Amino acid sequence: MNPKIPDRKFLERAVADSEVNALRMALFQATRDPEIAAVKAERVEGAVADTVVFTDADTELIRSKAVDYLLAGEYADEDQTPSDDEITDLIRMAEARELADDNMFMRRQILSFPEWPFQRTSTDTNPAPEGYSVAIIGAGFSGIAMGVQLARLGIPFTVYERRSEIGGVWSINTYPDVRVDTLSASYEYSFEKKYPWTEYFARQSEVRNYLDFVARKHGVFEHIVFDADVTAAEFADDAKTWSLTVSVADQEPTTVVANAVVAASGLFATPRELPVEGAASFSGQIVHTTEWNDSIEYAGKNVAIIGNGSTGVQLLSKIASEAASVTVYQRTPQWISPRAKYGEAISEELQWLFQTMPFYWNWNKYIAGFASNDLRDLLIADEQWIADGGDVNRRNDAMRDMLVGYIRTQVNDREDLVEKLVPDYPPMTRRPVVDNQWYASLTRDNVELVTTPIQRLTDSAVQTSDGTVRDADLIIAAVGFQTEKFLWPTEYIGEDGVRLEDVWAAEGAQAHLGMTVPGFPNLFMLYGPTSQPVASGAGLPIWLETWCSYIAELILEMLEKGYGSTAIRREAFDHYNEQLHKEASRLIYLSQTSATRKNYYVNKFGRLQVSAPWDGEEYFAMCVNPRIGDFEFAFASAE
Repeated sequence: MNPKIPDRKFLERAVADSEVNALRMALFQATRDPEIAAVKAERVEGAVADTVVFTDADTELIRSKAVDYLLAGEYADEDQTPSDDEITDLIRMAEARELADDNMFMRRQILSFPEWPFQRTSTDTNPAPEGYSVAIIGAGFSGIAMGVQLARLGIPFTVYERRSEIGGVWSINTYPDVRVDTLSASYEYSFEKKYPWTEYFARQSEVRNYLDFVARKHGVFEHIVFDADVTAAEFADDAKTWSLTVSVADQEPTTVVANAVVAASGLFATPRELPVEGAASFSGQIVHTTEWNDSIEYAGKNVAIIGNGSTGVQLLSKIASEAASVTVYQRTPQWISPRAKYGEAISEELQWLFQTMPFYWNWNKYIAGFASNDLRDLLIADEQWIADGGDVNRRNDAMRDMLVGYIRTQVNDREDLVEKLVPDYPPMTRRPVVDNQWYASLTRDNVELVTTPIQRLTDSAVQTSDGTVRDADLIIAAVGFQTEKFLWPTEYIGEDGVRLEDVWAAEGAQAHLGMTVPGFPNLFMLYGPTSQPVASGAGLPIWLETWCSYIAELILEMLEKGYGSTAIRREAFDHYNEQLHKEASRLIYLSQTSATRKNYYVNKFGRLQVSAPWDGEEYFAMCVNPRIGDFEFAFASAE
C-alpha cells in the first residue's frame, strides 16, 4: 500500500465524518461508477429547506466504495474542468430534481472548478498607464477581494485600513465565542482552495488569520497602509480623479490622488451607541462588543448584557459560565435557530479527505450553501394560505412551528420564558440568529431574562421602567451597528460638489446593484446598499468576488478606451431601483407584521436598505458583467 495513504480504519472514519451527498458526487465525478449513479437520492421537504437523503444501505454503499477508491490511490485529475453540460448534469443529480437551464449559471460557478471561477481576466498584463492607481478603503473581506482582483490584472492599487491589522469586522470583534454563523465552507473565497479550517464554524481568530494568509499569498498585503483613516474624498470634475484626505497614525492629514475609489468599509463598520440615560455616571465598566479586549474581567462579576442579536446570543453562554450573575436585557425577541455541528472541530480524518479526495472540497462547498438556494420562498406571502387561516405561507409557518418547538425544548417548557421569547412576527423578516446555547443559558440559576425596557443607569445598577433596580459591575452593550451609515465615516463629494450623504438623505442609501451612484464617477462600493442577496447558494465572499469582477471590468473598459471616468446613467439607476422596490414589495420584510420599525434590513423610510430582493440566480446574472450602455464615460480634460 502507498505509505502516504492511511489505513482502512482511518479512511472509514473520514468518510463517516463526511457529508454523504458531497461524498457521493465527488466519488461519481471521479469514477463514473454506475452503481453510484444508480443510488436513489430522495429530496425531502423540511421546515426551512429541502434536503437530499439516502437509505442506510445506499449510504453504506457510498462510504464503502469511497474507502476502496481512496485505498487504491489512483485519483482522478482535478485540474481538468468539466464542461458546462457535465456540471449541469451533476448538479441535477446532487439536488435530486430537474432544474431549468436559467437556474444553472450561478450554481455552476459555486462549484469553483476553475482556478479563478469569479475573477476578471485580461490578456494585457500591464493595462494601466504610469501613475494610475486605485484606492481601496478597508482591508476586510471586501477590500482584500478587490486587491486580489486588481493584483491579478496588474492594476496598481493601495489599500487604506484605519486599524493596525487586516480583518475588518474580524479584527474589531474579539468578544467571547465570536465566530461565523455560516459554515466555514461557504465563508471563503473561491480561489483559495482547500483551506484547512479547524472548525465547521470558524472562530474570529481563525477568520482573521485566513484573511491575513490570503492577503500575503496573493500580493495584497504589501499594498496596505495601516492606521490610515480616510476622512474625505472629493472628485475633480476636470481631472476625473479623486483627492483623498488621509490621516496615518498620528501624522498630519495628507492628500492622496487616485483615479478610482473602491469603498470597502463594510456594512458593520460603525458601532451603535448605547441609547441609555445615565451611562456617563455609571461607576462600573460599559463595553461595546467591538471594544472587547483581554483585560476585561467578568468572572465573579454581576454582568448585564444589553441586546440579543447575533453578538449577544454568541457570548452569553461563555459569560454565564464564569460570572456571578448575568442579566440579559432583551429589547425585541429574535428567531434563534440551531445549526448542526456549531462549535465542533473538523476531525483529522475529514481534514485529510478535504485535501486528498478529488472534487470533495468542491461538492462540500456546494452542499454547504445548498439549503439557502430556495430561502426566498419563505419571504413571499401566500394570499390563499393566509385567507385559509395561515400567517405567511406553508413553509414559513412550518419554520415558525419548528422554531417554537425548539425554544420549548431548550428552556424545558418554562412558560415564563416561552412567553417572552416567541416573537410576534414571522421568521426571516429579521436577520436569522444562530443559537450558541443562548436559550439553554437562560435556564441557569445565575441568569435572568428581562424584557421590561431600560429606563436609566444608576451609578451601580440598571433600572427598568417598572422601577426595578438590578446591580451591575459590567455592562456589555451588544447593540449592533449603524447599518444605515453606508461608507461612514468618509465624506464623499462627487460632481459639482454634491455630498453623497445629502443625496441619500431623502430616502436612504440607494445604489445601482449596490455598487454605483449617478454623479459619483469612478466611485465603487462593495457590500453597498441593497446588495446582499435574500437567498443564494453562494456565500458572501463569492458575491464579493463577483462584484469585484464587475468593478474591474468597468476599470478595464476605461483603461482600454482611454476614458478618465465612468458613472452609472441616471435613467439606468432609476429604472433599476424602481424594479428593486417593486420586487421588494412582494417580500414580507415590508409587511405590517415584520417589526420593520426595529429591523436593520429596512430603513426609516420603509425601504429595503441591505438586501437585494431577487432570486439568487437572477441577481447573479445582473452582477456578472456590467451593461456598458448603462454607463456614461468621459475623457479627462487636457492640462
